[in-house]
Amino acid sequence: MKKTLRLTFPEWQGGVNPNYYMGSRLLTWLAPEGKNCESAEVPVETDFGAEVPVIGSICARDVLMRQQEAAMAILEEKQPDKVIVLGGDCSVNQAPFDYLHGKYPEDTGILWIDAHPDFSEPGDGTHEHAMVLGNLLGGGVPEMAAMVKHPFQAADVMYAGLVADELEEHEKEHMKKYRIAYATPEDLADHNEKVLAWIKEKGFKHMLIHWDLDVMSPKDFYSLLCNEPHIPPVEYAVGRMTLEQITGLIQEVSAVTEVVSLGITEYMPWDVIRFRKALSRIDIFKE
Repeated sequence: MKKTLRLTFPEWQGGVNPNYYMGSRLLTWLAPEGKNCESAEVPVETDFGAEVPVIGSICARDVLMRQQEAAMAILEEKQPDKVIVLGGDCSVNQAPFDYLHGKYPEDTGILWIDAHPDFSEPGDGTHEHAMVLGNLLGGGVPEMAAMVKHPFQAADVMYAGLVADELEEHEKEHMKKYRIAYATPEDLADHNEKVLAWIKEKGFKHMLIHWDLDVMSPKDFYSLLCNEPHIPPVEYAVGRMTLEQITGLIQEVSAVTEVVSLGITEYMPWDVIRFRKALSRIDIFKE
């Protein structure tokens, strides 16, 4: 019987946003627990009020590296066959995907369900969560890419839900370099055949799924970064898919290949976050 590890990884430094920590904690409570699951949590630094240092042009680079090492240590100790990752920002999937590629070195693909490509490099920005797929492909942050023991090829990856018509200029250049297959929200509006055909063509027997919740439309799913209350409209690409579309996609993928990892990231439960902060200011809760 295969063993599944339910890994809570409340990393927030990759996006320099402590709210990702609360999202991970709440996901841990929300997500169903299977019959053969073991649970573990990656310890992360919680000095939310401290200044985040920029090292090698990356915010909190050394902290992120230590936390990735801690995640890998848990995985190597537990030796799961499958991993559910409850994040945290997008960087939480680096160690689990690397570990599972070592366990399943052949016929293993990545389905990156995300509105954004996540293969930026130092110089494009300072937030590492936008570079994690690059790390897994041998690009991204050099020091973090060097931690990956079982790197992937670009041909092993497909994007689903990528808002390809709103890529930033540096992302367009990286797309020319990596040439990763993709399906836009429009491609997946009525059916998932483009993704399913890619899996069948490549012959993948195992699939690692990265699910950044920002792939969904803020009109369909509220708990997204772009929906932060009382801020102006965001300038970056916003997801266009629905929760039903994404869960349907994952179910159809699970029917044609074995999903050995599902990593959920960037859950922003704004009402919970705001309500907790509000309650913390009331005297009776401080007694």
